[in-house]
Amino acid sequence: MFILLFLSIVGSNSGLKITRKTLENDLRVIFIEDHTSPIFGGIVQFDIGSAYERPGITGTSHLLEHMLFKGTKKMGTVNYKKEAPIIEEIHKLYSRLDRADSVEREKILKEIDNFKGEQEKYAIPAEIWSIYSREGGTWMNAFTSNTTTQYFILLPSNKKEVWAKIESDRFQNPVLREFYSERDVVNEERRMYESRSGSVLWDHLVCNSYIASPVRWSVIGWTSDIMNVTPEEVMEYYKAYYVPERCVIVLAGDVDPEEDFKMVQKYFGKWEKRNAPLIRLTEEPQQNGIRRAHVNFKASPQMAIGFHGPLYGEKEYYAARVLVSALTTGRSSIFEKTLVNTGMASEINVHVDNWDGKAKSLIYILTHPMKDVSFNTIEDKIFSVLDSLKENGISKKDLRRARNNFKMNLLRRRRYILWFAFGVGNGERVMGDPEFYKKELEMIDSITANDVMNALKEYINKDKSTIVTLGEERI
Repeated sequence: MFILLFLSIVGSNSGLKITRKTLENDLRVIFIEDHTSPIFGGIVQFDIGSAYERPGITGTSHLLEHMLFKGTKKMGTVNYKKEAPIIEEIHKLYSRLDRADSVEREKILKEIDNFKGEQEKYAIPAEIWSIYSREGGTWMNAFTSNTTTQYFILLPSNKKEVWAKIESDRFQNPVLREFYSERDVVNEERRMYESRSGSVLWDHLVCNSYIASPVRWSVIGWTSDIMNVTPEEVMEYYKAYYVPERCVIVLAGDVDPEEDFKMVQKYFGKWEKRNAPLIRLTEEPQQNGIRRAHVNFKASPQMAIGFHGPLYGEKEYYAARVLVSALTTGRSSIFEKTLVNTGMASEINVHVDNWDGKAKSLIYILTHPMKDVSFNTIEDKIFSVLDSLKENGISKKDLRRARNNFKMNLLRRRRYILWFAFGVGNGERVMGDPEFYKKELEMIDSITANDVMNALKEYINKDKSTIVTLGEERI
């Protein structure tokens, strides 16, 4: 009940007090005060994701996220001193598998099973989850994207020190426990991902839209990389990028910035400041010409059309977002009237992925043409509608509706303090401003019809598009 209240009955957060503090090791801490319920949300954001990887270790950010739930020298074990040499022996045996013939491989696998049996005497599976559950925690989870990895949980506000003890330990002293079994789990996620038509379409759209920028790397990773990455490589990656300067902590809800910051200092203040390596993400060059791809897949036909857009944070980005809202938000949107209501498509949506400003945004159209409508026909219709808009403009009514819908969607998400906290953390992590959401609202209000038309003409061009179709062979 308290959790539901915390999530859903925060009427307006416009008056919430936001406090920003920084530890000596450059760890940033954001407090969002809302004393409605005796609950707080703890979010730990890292400015690291698949875009920071390289060929050979794709998926490492995501795998590391999994591993950071496996415990430390204190958590997840009853006796780490006795468990550690067993883990090391398991690593050594796995490293021999690739070079072993079938007979030797069978022997090694038996040895591995024996050592795993020994390790089970000391390991405590899922102890972090168990502790949090016992202390009243809920919504414990994490996610990895191309540009960030984030961990979060909700707890009673008198359990903040429990949170600080656990989170500070697991981010400073991780143990890659159950590494190989978890690697198999991630690879199974990869197989499931490849069985979903929408996921396959997305991968092909991104990989064809970006030929240089590392945002093209799959977040889950490619199978050969997942199954061959070593514990040493994962720990090297952790040590390089899981550093205080690339981390933002957000504590939201029933918090006291002055007292709780002392607690954060106590547990996170000893986190070693290790300067991250020089990071230079390759800039995507200008696209000159249409790129096309087709994926043979047993599924209903789908089409994706992508365009490079402006960088996140620029005014042009918000003009593009208003344009997207005009095209597909609501039953009276432009594409809904011209493609869905006319029976050409069962569904059409337009989205923008901003990559946290690390690469040119991707504006993309996703559509499901009706059974008797060819890919060529619906492609021609989509660009005919877009060309007509360029010629005749967007009506004041459509523009007003689009701007209001876009703004209301942002405000609606911010009514819930946990989601609001994610946005505040993102503002600090990406833009260096925890209250960047206020500037976003101001920019949306300032968008004019000319701004939207300029975005349409500048970024939505067929000769600079990437078009991916998916399905069985069709005429």
